[in-house]
Amino acid sequence: MSEAQAKMSRIKPINRRRNGNGHGGRPRADDVRKLNGNILAAAGELFLEHGFDAASMDAIAARARISKRTLYSRFADKSSLFNTVIYDLLGRILVPIETIHDSDGELEAVLLTLARDLVVNALKPELLAVHRVITFETQRRPEFGQWINDTRRKPAIHLIAGILERHRDKLRVADFDEAAEQFANLTFDSCLRLGSVGSTFTPREITDRARAAADLFLAGVRRSATGGRSALQALPCNSAAEE
Repeated sequence: MSEAQAKMSRIKPINRRRNGNGHGGRPRADDVRKLNGNILAAAGELFLEHGFDAASMDAIAARARISKRTLYSRFADKSSLFNTVIYDLLGRILVPIETIHDSDGELEAVLLTLARDLVVNALKPELLAVHRVITFETQRRPEFGQWINDTRRKPAIHLIAGILERHRDKLRVADFDEAAEQFANLTFDSCLRLGSVGSTFTPREITDRARAAADLFLAGVRRSATGGRSALQALPCNSAAEE
């Protein structure tokens, strides 16, 4: 773990003398989960409403109905709380890719299901709100954007790459992580950009976009009947700078 990642995930352990029943000892697990949930919910609301700078620790403590002392006993500073909130929100909003079981599925059906899940996720209003906060904060703290990429996006890309690799006999792919990035660009990223500027889609349009993205991806990576290269692969691709 890098120094920046370690700093971002710095959370202090609970140090409470009494539990909810008034007796000494460690707090019950249910009480801890409830406390954490209240803090993350309150902080999430304020960060999404006002952004990182305008959401104060005082306001977060008040929204969660706890003392500042309790808040700081759980989180060293506002940055560590913000990082935890964003990580938690992304985990709850996004449909886990690992729920797609494709061991017996045809490649086309698997990719269509995956494409639709990614498009639906990208257009969720709550994800668009989180994306706006992430984009703004990354401009101030590039290391935060890198941390989000490392902890949320890269694992998803690796899972997509694994799905593709299990169908490698049907694909002309040398780098499955790169192919997974291209698939995510056609589905999740493109719709996230459109949603961020106010575009909306009907359920039928979402399905059509997912199908078009999966078809376009397969047209570029599907192995031909003869197993040879595609026509595009056979063409030279020189940039103006190389000429």
